[in-house]
Amino acid sequence: MNVNPGPVWVLSILRWVCPDELHEAIEGDLFQRFDKDMKSFGEKRAKRRLLWNALRFLRGGILMRNTFSLHMNQWPMFRNYFITTFRHMGRNKINALSKVGGLTLALFSFLIISLYVHYQLSFDTYHEGYDRIYRINTERKESGRFEKYGIAPLALGPLMVGQFPEIEAFTRLDISNGSHVRYNEKVVSCGVFPADSSLFDVFSFSFLQGNKDGLKKPGSIVLTRSASRNIFGDEEPMGKLLTINNQEEIFTVTAVIDDIPRNSHFRVDAFIPLEREALFTADNIVSPVYFLDRSAVLYVKFRKKNSAGLFEEKIESLLDRHVNKDERAKAGFRIFLQPLTDIYFDTAYKYEFTRKGSVLYLYIFIVLGVFLLVVASINYINLSVADFTGRSREIGVRKVMGAGRTQIAWQVILEALLFCAAALMLSSLLLYLFFPKVLSVLEPDLRFEMLIDKNLLFAVSLTLFLLIFFSTVFPAYWLATSHTTQDLKGVSGSVRHTTLGRTLLIAQFAISAICISATFVISRQLDFIHTKDLGFDKKNLVVLSMPEGFTVAKMRSFKQQLKSIPGVQAVSNSSFRIGGGYWKDWYEIESEGEMKPVELHEVFSDDDLFGTLGIKLLEGRLFNADYPADSGAAFVINETAAKVLGWKDPVGKRILTHPEEKGKWEGTVVGVVSDFNISSLHEKVQPLVMRLPWQRDYPEYFVYVRISGDEEQTVAAIKSAYNEMVPGYPIDLQYVIDFYNKHYERENRAFASMQFGTTVIILVSSIGIFSLSVFMSLRRMKEFGIRKVLGANVFQIMALHVGYFLRLALLANVIALPVSYWLMKGWLDGFAYRAPLNAMTFVSVMAISFLLVVVSGGYSAWKAASMNPVDVIKLQ
Repeated sequence: MNVNPGPVWVLSILRWVCPDELHEAIEGDLFQRFDKDMKSFGEKRAKRRLLWNALRFLRGGILMRNTFSLHMNQWPMFRNYFITTFRHMGRNKINALSKVGGLTLALFSFLIISLYVHYQLSFDTYHEGYDRIYRINTERKESGRFEKYGIAPLALGPLMVGQFPEIEAFTRLDISNGSHVRYNEKVVSCGVFPADSSLFDVFSFSFLQGNKDGLKKPGSIVLTRSASRNIFGDEEPMGKLLTINNQEEIFTVTAVIDDIPRNSHFRVDAFIPLEREALFTADNIVSPVYFLDRSAVLYVKFRKKNSAGLFEEKIESLLDRHVNKDERAKAGFRIFLQPLTDIYFDTAYKYEFTRKGSVLYLYIFIVLGVFLLVVASINYINLSVADFTGRSREIGVRKVMGAGRTQIAWQVILEALLFCAAALMLSSLLLYLFFPKVLSVLEPDLRFEMLIDKNLLFAVSLTLFLLIFFSTVFPAYWLATSHTTQDLKGVSGSVRHTTLGRTLLIAQFAISAICISATFVISRQLDFIHTKDLGFDKKNLVVLSMPEGFTVAKMRSFKQQLKSIPGVQAVSNSSFRIGGGYWKDWYEIESEGEMKPVELHEVFSDDDLFGTLGIKLLEGRLFNADYPADSGAAFVINETAAKVLGWKDPVGKRILTHPEEKGKWEGTVVGVVSDFNISSLHEKVQPLVMRLPWQRDYPEYFVYVRISGDEEQTVAAIKSAYNEMVPGYPIDLQYVIDFYNKHYERENRAFASMQFGTTVIILVSSIGIFSLSVFMSLRRMKEFGIRKVLGANVFQIMALHVGYFLRLALLANVIALPVSYWLMKGWLDGFAYRAPLNAMTFVSVMAISFLLVVVSGGYSAWKAASMNPVDVIKLQ
């Protein structure tokens, strides 16, 4: 009878677990049943029934009849391994401490990096159905370039819900520039965002009071727990009345939600109903002014995960019914989806209000963590192989006494488990002790309890398993397959050990060189950032943000009051805050006798701004508040604008904006100033036009104050003047240099991490080199003794001993430095202004690598070279 045996692996498992006297009979029964099932049900169903029938035999009554060696007590063998290991650690303290020290430093660093990476990857994943939530972004063509926006037309959301049944819900958030909330006489800074009432259908927030209907009534406001506590203290918030930014509208607290988690791409203190509506017309997308005025951040939540795939194709048909396709093509307008979890890491889009991470720096952290573990594993392998080479006679005796390959391998694995367990406990203790420092340097939102997150625990456990596996696989294989006679002679596997050790050391040196190079280059770029001339003096300069509703008359009085303070050199107010970027608008400029449209960055300011910031005049003149005609008719541009607009003699060129208001904003360029960079050095200086404030009722809200002398006393006087001018309003005063440096928080974190990680790698490598140097010096002691008898001096023997490591370091640098150059050049390309890469950086890296070898191996080399050759030869 030809029977198809079905799933052979099932029968193999059955043979392995069943007693020899039973599995043949069981297989015969299974074959008979399988043959009947083939005739009755067909092949597929017969195989499923065979699997089920086989599994039914894997029960305790059959398994326990096996002749497994489970009845043997393995504890004496393991106990012997433990005792042997501890005795050997006591005899060879340097090797043991090197193993534990290297693993502890690596695991300590790895735990920190794991915490940070886990936190970064968790952004926005706390929302229910987060993988079905998308933000709808738009793209428009501006000045010949395609620009991506994090906003979409207001009318698009309601239109989509009626046309696309796959959309479960949508919500819109309006952009907020910060607000002040007033309760009775108390004023609190509060980030208030207008939003649709469907906000809570898209995003998951925990309600402490009230429910999802909190935004359905006009005049309602939903607060977070922290905002409620800041405003009301211990009072009951529900039903309380608030006003925002001195406006007449009164808002009623209808709900309180828990604080938005820190791992969210937006941070909000309060929500109020979004009441702006607009029709979806061609002007909404073609006109740059209407596009911005009639747009908001738009999110959609699909019913199913795969619904987003065809959405972008279907949205085109909806757009065709409202805006002509040719008009859209002329404006370069298109709509595209962005998954919620991609927003934090993706490139910053225009007019989005989100926090931003960097996937590049996340990769750097991951690679750094891998490097640390690889170096630790290499270090452990080298030390273990060196250690067991000296214990080869012990291994040989075990083999003579009957130890098999499995038992020898288990001895190596158990030792690795002991060292890793000790290193893990020590690294966890170090992390607990130094956690406040980690928060201040790396990420203040990290929490120590994140270590018990199941996903993080799984990742760390898997990493430890791989570390133990790769750290033991070669030593275990090498010892288990070595010849017993060679083991007893103490010469087991020396060639294999030498080849492996050399390869691993080269890899270790190469990783160290790459990390040292990265640290050097990042350090130089940060120094360049902090010392580059930005076109203005950012030292001893503070900026205040004035509350909305602050009148022109109050601003004049406030500026005069500030100027009277001893230690205040100059005061000015403007529409921009350094580090916050510029506004943009469309202008018409004179070009070849015609007026042509162009989009320019713009700044409104008083005539004192140039002197307060220290901006240099290159051509023409500056504003003069004593000339009434300068208000609206005088424009000052930067030198980049003159170049981009093609003006060789820019002074006197015609320029206007808002042509719908004939003559109001038409004038000429009166001056050209040097470029000044208020954004980060990632971006080039943009063409900029400056003019006097256009509002007659309200001034520009950012006030710059140049201070000197007693800084603390002057700042205290400024705060006192502010409190007197706007009593009850919390002051927002920042040093410009601090605000500017916030642009480089990611670079500072990357540098601190690279600095720390590189230090750990160097320490681990030094520990390994030192221990290996000691081991090699002991193994070659007789050789050194003979060389001394033949006339070699101390320096020659030291050079011979350290030269081995120096040759490996040289080869590793030849491999690593081109890789480092390629990586660092790619990173620097992300800056518009950067420090140059030069050969001295990489020469310094090589010098540090050699110094590392000399310092780490020099002591044992000197000690070996200084011994009495007669004593050594006698001992040998």
